Amino acid sequence: MIMERKPFALAVRILLFNEHEEVLLLQRSQRSKTNPGKWELPGGKIDAGESFDTALTREILEETGLTIRIHHTAGTAEQILPNWHVIHLVMMGHIESGNVGISEEHELFRWVQISDMKNLKLADWFEEYYGRTLSVMETPVRREL
Repeated sequence: MIMERKPFALAVRILLFNEHEEVLLLQRSQRSKTNPGKWELPGGKIDAGESFDTALTREILEETGLTIRIHHTAGTAEQILPNWHVIHLVMMGHIESGNVGISEEHELFRWVQISDMKNLKLADWFEEYYGRTLSVMETPVRREL
């Protein structure tokens, strides 16, 4: 079987932890074309000519109102959409300033322990990342500053 060839797109996401070692998740809008009402990490697509860190910093500010610092990579996930094959690059970082507020792309935000993520309806790409990366860790992922 030959897979349909689709152009690749790159998205950047971030694991942001609070002082209780909970991760910030956003619930996609019910009006969203992909994964409506499902939970995912904040972030989004990289614009042409944009660096990873510039795109991620911009996306987080737009989606949450937070200013962040990025530390290192935390893995990847794939998502097959009707017209794109999206690669999600997951980074790890911390909040430098701001209070969480969400854009119209999302309906809710929640701070969640990694072990509790399995109880949420996760976006398809995030469910893959969670199952392959986060759920199998012996100890919780910690922000490394």
